[in-house]
Amino acid sequence: MDRLRAEADRLDALWRAGDTAAGLRLMAMLDQLAVEQHGLRFRYIPAGTFRMGSVNGQPDERPVHAVTLEGFWLTETPVSWADFCRVISWSPPPRSVPEVAEGEKVPFEIWNTNKIRLQYCEDRTRRARNWHAHVPEQLWQKGDQTVTSRELFGEVPREDDSAWRYGGKPMVAVTWHQARELAEAMGPGFDLPTEAEWERAARGGHVDQPYPWGDAPPTPERCDFDAFGRWVIQPSRSLPPNDYGLYAMSGGVWEWCLDHYDAGFYAESPERAPLCRVEHPEAQYVLRGGSWADCAEACTVSFRMALGSVPTGAKDPWRAPKAPNVGLRMAWHG
Repeated sequence: MDRLRAEADRLDALWRAGDTAAGLRLMAMLDQLAVEQHGLRFRYIPAGTFRMGSVNGQPDERPVHAVTLEGFWLTETPVSWADFCRVISWSPPPRSVPEVAEGEKVPFEIWNTNKIRLQYCEDRTRRARNWHAHVPEQLWQKGDQTVTSRELFGEVPREDDSAWRYGGKPMVAVTWHQARELAEAMGPGFDLPTEAEWERAARGGHVDQPYPWGDAPPTPERCDFDAFGRWVIQPSRSLPPNDYGLYAMSGGVWEWCLDHYDAGFYAESPERAPLCRVEHPEAQYVLRGGSWADCAEACTVSFRMALGSVPTGAKDPWRAPKAPNVGLRMAWHG
């Protein structure tokens, strides 16, 4: 494995310098370096130095600066609901479809979570009120009890209907802290990618290009974006991967990074393995990649976004994002 990694690193440097033949050999070698861990497929991202940021982007994407990283692996797709729940050991309870949930604790969010539930059914239903939520810590009233979506997970959408698309579509409405729980469950060496690792992987070996496939603008054949009015998430593997073999690095769902967000971090970022940490109770965490609900400009490999997060079970729902376009991808430093 070490010899293959070293050769992949060498070929990647040649390819990014303009050697097309080296690039073709690299892509074949990356297939050999792909590994399965915890039922997830990880792709190798070669070690090396790349240019991070964009001269044409937002102010927080500048200045463009050199970053050097060791090689690492990244999940081929965003983590699906089925993957997350299998690793965390959530399991379907032995119950039938629950009664209609009423008395939702944050009324505004019931509209959002209805839309989230819609993503995971094989077809649209006219009886969405019978569905349970897919936001892990969402509170619902069931009789005299208050239950969470975690307890309802796995129940069918209705008694006479098809299965959920838990395996093919990304998990959504996950907080940064819940994403870190997944890393803990997977063990040493697993974590969210740093912001630099994410951008390195998303570029797929392309130099100074705005999208994972190059400089051509997004189209529905390349990217799941600009679908806010339709509320539809495409299955992660339904569109072509980038040249590192990663699917849905642009559009689909926003993906959490390990870093805190700092708009001015690039001006002081270290060259080797940067990681931004902000000592502030209201610090936000970086999100990357854009989503099905966003415009093309938000789906570039350099665009930066951020949200706050609170630990699982915390009582402040307004800081715990329950957006139907926020997911995660996992890194492994094997």
